[in-house]
Amino acid sequence: MSKQEIDPGLGEKFGQQTKRLINPNRSFNVKRHNAGFSPKDVYHYLVNLSWTKFFLIIFAGYFLVNLLFGAVYYVIGIENLRNAIDKSPMHSFMNAYFFSVQTFTTVGYGGIVPSGLTANFIASIEAMIGLLGFAIATGLLFGRFSRPSARILFSRNAIVTPYHGITAIMFRLANLRNNDLIEVETNLLAVFLDKSTNSRKYYGMKLERKSIYFFPLSWTVVHPLDEDSPFFNKSPEELKDLQAEILVQFKGFDDTFSQTVHTRFSYTFDEIIWNAKFKPAFNSDHKGQVVFDLNRIHDYELL
Repeated sequence: MSKQEIDPGLGEKFGQQTKRLINPNRSFNVKRHNAGFSPKDVYHYLVNLSWTKFFLIIFAGYFLVNLLFGAVYYVIGIENLRNAIDKSPMHSFMNAYFFSVQTFTTVGYGGIVPSGLTANFIASIEAMIGLLGFAIATGLLFGRFSRPSARILFSRNAIVTPYHGITAIMFRLANLRNNDLIEVETNLLAVFLDKSTNSRKYYGMKLERKSIYFFPLSWTVVHPLDEDSPFFNKSPEELKDLQAEILVQFKGFDDTFSQTVHTRFSYTFDEIIWNAKFKPAFNSDHKGQVVFDLNRIHDYELL
């Protein structure tokens, strides 16, 4: 692909200078406002949350629902819960709360039982909500565990190194999982800032090879710095002035899920090391087996 300007859908004109387009956590540097809300969005939100936030929401919801029903039991009269009256109001309320926990989870130890129509009606409503709530939580857990995803390790830096009589930008990537990825492909974009118009320009980057059949080891992605390269004859100082960034799109076929998985990454101008080469990340042992050390994928040496 030549130095033809393209539009990847990330926007061009901005009111002021922006940070990198793809954050280190691989999310886009975009904050959306006024997107509106639909109940259907809750599932996507909870499935895409981090595990920490997901479990915090689950536990917070579990606590708040039982706190609400415990307060309802207490308000209608603690005497409506047989054996719940204790030596102090706080102890009585805690008995109501833990009765709510037992009802919500359908455990039902039998130490405290509802008495009267009102208490039994509230307990039946809570039991139904508990069954539905745990069914939804189970579905969310299954959705999170079963969703295909790529866990790709990218080298911390890209390097500029001699290549076939010229130079090339290279970086390495590897699969952090033991599953098989096949028909792996990468696409690269160069992003430059045009300060005169305060806009970003995007250019495709030609690769030595954009796909490989198998991916058991590391893959060194190579972009030759020839006349067709948007980086041709640009110094580190020029790239800094242009706020250069390399956007990486990765996709491959996951043999475990029989689905295509994808991820993204980026390298900014200050993450490109000039006049360096990568150190070997794998070798063979005395049995002839290839030993791949993933910790060495980042290792490079200056020339």
